[in-house]
Amino acid sequence: MASGRRRSTRSSTAATGSTRSAGLSGHRVVVFLQENKTTDFYFAGLAPWGAAVRHDRPLLSAPPNFDQPHDRSAWVHYKSGDYPAFDVQVDTDTVIPFYAWLAKQHTFCDHHFALGSNSTSGHMLAVGGQTPTLKNPPFVGAHPVWNLPTVFSLAQSAGVSWAAFPDNDGYPTKYYTHLTTSPATDNIHPPSQFIPMAKAGTLPQICYVWSPGGFDEHPPATSNPNYVKNGHDLIWQRVQAVIDGGGWSDTTFILTWDDWGGYTDSVATPDSETAVDSLHPGGFQVIGGSRIPLIMFGGKVKQGIDNRWHSHASIVTTIIDLLGLPAIGIERVDQAISMADRIDATLSRPLPPAFGLSISQPDPPNPAPVPQDPPAWTGASGQPLPDLVTLDGSTVPAPADATVHPKPPTPPATGGGGPPPSPPPPYLSALVDKAWVNKTPAELADAPLSALKGISAAKADALGNALGATTIGELATNKYLLAAQTVTRGH
Repeated sequence: MASGRRRSTRSSTAATGSTRSAGLSGHRVVVFLQENKTTDFYFAGLAPWGAAVRHDRPLLSAPPNFDQPHDRSAWVHYKSGDYPAFDVQVDTDTVIPFYAWLAKQHTFCDHHFALGSNSTSGHMLAVGGQTPTLKNPPFVGAHPVWNLPTVFSLAQSAGVSWAAFPDNDGYPTKYYTHLTTSPATDNIHPPSQFIPMAKAGTLPQICYVWSPGGFDEHPPATSNPNYVKNGHDLIWQRVQAVIDGGGWSDTTFILTWDDWGGYTDSVATPDSETAVDSLHPGGFQVIGGSRIPLIMFGGKVKQGIDNRWHSHASIVTTIIDLLGLPAIGIERVDQAISMADRIDATLSRPLPPAFGLSISQPDPPNPAPVPQDPPAWTGASGQPLPDLVTLDGSTVPAPADATVHPKPPTPPATGGGGPPPSPPPPYLSALVDKAWVNKTPAELADAPLSALKGISAAKADALGNALGATTIGELATNKYLLAAQTVTRGH
């Protein structure tokens, strides 16, 4: 198994790769991708186990029941020091007891990170090691599609079985050309199909599993006190289904989250890659973003803290190594740290607590281990995001599409798990389509013009071409629109 920094000498193309390395025979990797958490926010309870997390304040017995600004603009201002983000932590053992048990008994990665942006870029980095966007494309209706390689296209070309279980709207696989056409579409299933397939023992070797809205741990737009419990319990049920289907011993699970969610984290990540925006024409840190928790568990996974720096691209690298796939031809993946050395084929780890049982947490080590500094980051440093590799060998320009506003967002709500924000004003339903009524102001600012009621996709394109604005936020600050408003108000 690979360890340390992986420096591939294999030549490959994005479409097919080349030579194969040895992998674990008959092994399976299941990746669960949930939403919006930082390492400090979720896993203060791992401090007694040697994880580098803050543990110096009262802990919330319930998660905050509302969303926080967490797009690219919010993260840039957070990193710049003029936006505080939401500085709270939950009681790990109380709020997410199954995750806590897994993290203590298996591998907890305390120096993992994604991007300094919101959801879509994080999901795409975990699926294929690249992202063509730094903002969320439309979740419903017309949306872009990119001809980019993924771990699935690599598996398909290598004859390794795979399946994807996107959310009920096809997110995020619908953004990939090859995942929306045959034969790949035969391997795309609704999220509800994972449990019956797992119980039947028919899961393929690679599974990426997303959760439907309300079960992905994304803070709600309207009050839902059980949103974390719902997501936590669904993951627990999914793991139980694999166990019931006889798959525990030959499955490695990876559980992680897409982005930072607007929460603080106390450990600065490497300034590896940068992206340009209107305020930073020379570029501003985007990889690494804030630390994101990652738990690796299963019948052959070692116990302990993995303190190495690695990003969501390492998820793809790890799968490549565990299953003996060829290099994908994307430097960020082919040169990434592999977590495959956390697997020991001689191990037979005990089963986790069965779903629904009361969980007794293991006692921490005594004396408590001291958190270890990570090995020095040996990847890129301050490098502009490179152009993206496509399946046909062409390139796509590096993303520079995120709007970074001159002013930071409104400071986050305080008071822990206090009341959610007020419901959307009644007039909002007359201004935007139904799918956008409950979105936050930050999400509405990044919404496409077609989210405005009465503006079709064609009209939005025409308006964008005429004014150079593609989002509601850009339209609201468009100089021509502002000039018209000033003139009609009599200055």
